[in-house]
Amino acid sequence: MTDTGRLIRRLVLIALLTALLETAKFALNAIANVELITLLVIVLTRKYGGRLMMAVVLLFTLLETLWWGLSIWTATYFYVWPILVLLAALFRKQDTVLFWSILAAFYGLFFGAMCSLTTLVLGGWQAAVAWWIAGIPYDLVHCAANFILCFLLYRPLTGALEHINLSV
Repeated sequence: MTDTGRLIRRLVLIALLTALLETAKFALNAIANVELITLLVIVLTRKYGGRLMMAVVLLFTLLETLWWGLSIWTATYFYVWPILVLLAALFRKQDTVLFWSILAAFYGLFFGAMCSLTTLVLGGWQAAVAWWIAGIPYDLVHCAANFILCFLLYRPLTGALEHINLSV
């Protein structure tokens, strides 16, 4: 395959994976703090690597910002999702459902703390702490939902990706 062919395949894969994240986001949008993005980013980063998934999550964030407008929460996506890509790439060799379920749970638990960093810049320490504390009940839901979804769906998604075997 030529370099141009590989580049086209890579761009199409990035577009498909971004569309998958957007579809997953909209599918569960009505349920506060229950999302498949964390699980998908973990599974897809393990399969396709950090470089490709960094492009996917940044494109996903750009689309979210275009759809919802630029706000505090959309701005946080520009660093929150890349952090998850880095974590998934760092621990890529781990292959136990429990490990990834726990990582996803902790990621959900600390999601609000990570998001409060933009509030820190805009409003100072008091605003950031207030933002984070007010969101703790939602972070607990996020934590539990991430654990359950990852525990139940990690293996089926990993297996499906192996079966489909999209390559770049």
